[in-house]
This record gives sequence, C-alpha cells and structure tokens, in this order.
Amino acid sequence: MKLHLSSYFWILITILGLIQTFRLNFVSTRDLRQANEKDNWFLKQKQDTIPAKLVHAGLRNATQMGDSAANIFYFIQVSDLHISKFQPKGHTIHFLHFLQSTLPVIKPEFVVVTGDLVDAKDQTRTVSAQHPEEWQVYKSAVEQGANTTKWYDMRGNHDCFDLVDWQAENNMYKTFGESAKLLDDGKGVYSWQVSKSFGEYNFVVVDSCPKKGPSRPFNFFGYLTTNTMNRLVSKIMSNSYNHTFLFSHYPTTTMLTGKSTEGYTFGDLANHFSIYFCGHLHRLTAGLGDVLKSYSKSTDSLELELSDMKDHGSYRIIAVDHDMISFVDIDLPIDEIPPALAEETIPLTETNKIVWPKKIKPAPVILITNPKDSRFTMPSKEPLQNVRKSSHIRFLVFTEYEPTELRIKVFMDDKHHPFPAKFVGSMKDNMPLWTTLWEPNDFDDYSTHTLRIEVTSPDGQTGTSQVPFRMDNMRMKIQGGVGEWVIWSNMAKLVSDEKKK
Repeated sequence: MKLHLSSYFWILITILGLIQTFRLNFVSTRDLRQANEKDNWFLKQKQDTIPAKLVHAGLRNATQMGDSAANIFYFIQVSDLHISKFQPKGHTIHFLHFLQSTLPVIKPEFVVVTGDLVDAKDQTRTVSAQHPEEWQVYKSAVEQGANTTKWYDMRGNHDCFDLVDWQAENNMYKTFGESAKLLDDGKGVYSWQVSKSFGEYNFVVVDSCPKKGPSRPFNFFGYLTTNTMNRLVSKIMSNSYNHTFLFSHYPTTTMLTGKSTEGYTFGDLANHFSIYFCGHLHRLTAGLGDVLKSYSKSTDSLELELSDMKDHGSYRIIAVDHDMISFVDIDLPIDEIPPALAEETIPLTETNKIVWPKKIKPAPVILITNPKDSRFTMPSKEPLQNVRKSSHIRFLVFTEYEPTELRIKVFMDDKHHPFPAKFVGSMKDNMPLWTTLWEPNDFDDYSTHTLRIEVTSPDGQTGTSQVPFRMDNMRMKIQGGVGEWVIWSNMAKLVSDEKKK
C-alpha cells in the first residue's frame, strides 16, 4: 500500500517529536548524573570519600534499661502546615494551637518541620502564588510561640511554587524560613548534632525541591541532584554516630535521586542513616515505616511519612531510648477547634503580633519506648538485645498535670499488668518518664504480644497507646494497605520512564 505524501510528513513530525522528547529528558535529568558547576549551590567535593565503619555505637556501650531516667531524649516532627490567608478551617489555626497548647506541654529537644510551611494558593485553590502575609504569619508564630525551643525547617513543593531559582525575589523562604541561612550556607544540605553523655546523634536536612519550581499543579516531584548527593555523602557516609536521621519533604516514591560524583546512590546512603523522615502525601501513607528495599536490599532503614498539620493537626514525637528509636503520631483534638473568622485568617496585628486562639487541653499523650514496637525494628541499627535484658517497661507521658494527679493502667495482652507504674523522670528537666517492672523472658516465646497503657488526667480525659512486640527481633508486617503499596512504589520513576516511551 502506497502512503500518501502527508503520511510521510506526519511520520517525520512524530520521529522529530520523539527525538526532541529524548533530548529534553536527557537535558532535564543531566543534574542527576553529573555535578552542575553553574548551580549556585555547587561545591566541589573531595574524591574517594571513605564511608564510616558501620558499627552501632549502642552495641559497644550497652546499658540495662531499668528505672533510671538516663540514656533518653526526644524531639518533634511536624509537616505540611499550609498556612493560608484564605482558608479559615485547619491550616493556620491548627498550627497556632500546636504552638500554644501542645508544644509547651511536650517541651521537646527541638522541632523539625518537613516542608509546605505555607499554602501558596488563591481562594479557589487552583492558582498558585507566594503570599508574603502567609510567610509573615509563619515567622511571627514561630518567634512568638516556640519560645526557647530549637526550630529547624525546610521547603516543600508549596514553598517553591512559581520560583525560577533560589535567588528569585518571590523565594519567601529565603527571608522568612527559620533555617534559610543554614540551608543556603550548606548549599542545599545542613546538619546539626546532639551530643549526650551516652552518644552522638546526627541530624541532616536536604532540600529536594526542583531548582525551578513550576506552578500548581505541576510541582509535585522532588530531586536529589549530583550536587546534592555529594553533600549528603559528606554529611552522612563519612561520619560515625549512634544514629543519623535524614529529613526532607518528599517521600522517596515522589523523588528522582541521582548519584554522587563518586557513584554513591541513595541506597548507599540508606546503609548509613537510621530513619528518613518526610511528609508531602498527607494522610495517604502517614505513619507507615518501610524498608528502603527499592534502593538497597542490604539495609533495614525506615522511611516514615507524617500526616499533615493542615487538615488533621498531626505531629510526631520521636524518642531515642538506649539507642532504640520509638515514635507516636498524634492528632490535635480538631473537633474542639472552631474555624477562624473570615477576618482572622491572617491573625496578625499591625506590629506583626500573633492573635492567639483560645487554648485547648489535649488528652495525655503516651510514647512507649520499651519494649520496642516490632513493626519498626531495625536489627542492624538498634541494640534490640537490650529489650531481653531490660528490667522495666519504659514510657513517656506528656500532660500539663503533675504525675501524682494521673491514673495509670498497664495491660499486657489485655490483662492487667501486676506491677504498678512509677514516675522516675523529672519535670524540672523535661523528662516525663514512667516505668514498671516486668520479666521479658515471660514473653520470649516466638509470639506477638501487645502492651497497652492508659493514662487518665484529672479532667477525665484518657490517653491510650499500645504497641505489638516480639522478643525474637523479627520485624512484623505493617499491614498498611494501599498506603504501604504507594510508599513501596516509585511514582517519580514511573512517570520518568513513561516520558521515555
């Protein structure tokens, strides 16, 4: 069959279109394969970085977990605040309640906000733009509400809507972000260390926003370029700590990750950090821990995505107790939080003072640190054998009431635990630790058991927390359904591969 001349024309156009597609894909992903020296955040790295020896510090100095308030500290993660000048429900009002009613009770070592500080949308939620008023609310709220709490933050995709680059005039984070100078000085990556008598702990933040932030709704995926990977290698792989924690906005399923100049991948990094904390997907995969198997089969590192402050008032408390890492995700009592009035969506006075809402009184919050929740064990990074050797169950109780005013109930496999709970912490030192005697060998039977703790405060509110645990160090299935599948997948890679077809 003889083709018409116009058919040849359209075949040629199609071929040229495919060639252009491949070319654009190659150019746009070049920074994932090689360092871009024209990038403002370019920094030449030394070659042949020698990874730190992977020896868990906790294994060298194992201490029995008893009834002493030692070898423990805790911090908070929040994410996806979406401070908005237009939306009266959730958004800003939730964040103000967190600062006013929750933070003073928990008194963490520090707070990390994993992006989407502002909403950056119009009233119809369709058009994106950076609004200075939203950024001013964020800055004023942190300055006036966090008090002396150390505060670290980073950008999310909403924070870089409509930005041509970091130097752009509408890059409001550069002016209003608490950690903007740290991020700029660190050329996209910054870190801090917590030094305790019982160990050294490393915390690393990486900005994975696209270098040129598109408008809504196209700005969804994050990137780790070669430049960024070079810095991560220097912050993570060349140092030895009891634990290293990595923070960014995007889950790895929504990130394209390049290689360092030396060829190190994100999977290589995962061997050297314990947990990757992120946000972005709101409640879709929140609270799900996952092995980073899609990058490396040789690590049991966790990836933990947190739900949003915007709609659900969610925050996460993370504790490191004798080098075992535990966490609990809590929602503010949002049924008790009325929407802001129309004129209060920007709760600022003329002198940028926050107009605070009426305080609420949340129920007691409980974080069990021993025994460890078996859904999130990391045998290669935690001294899990210490659970078998422990003499006491350990848990933190966060409430504004005095320990003597609380009523504590402990249940093991739905049966009352025979030993009473005792407060062993110090309110002066911000360590609300409780313990109760137990015999770990009674549960060393290759079965799953459940510990449940209930705490009732004088106002009648009861907080409950429970964990499944095992004594054989086996990690249990999370049973996360669709959310777990999403975090296991790699949406960014699927989209990238689809473009190449």
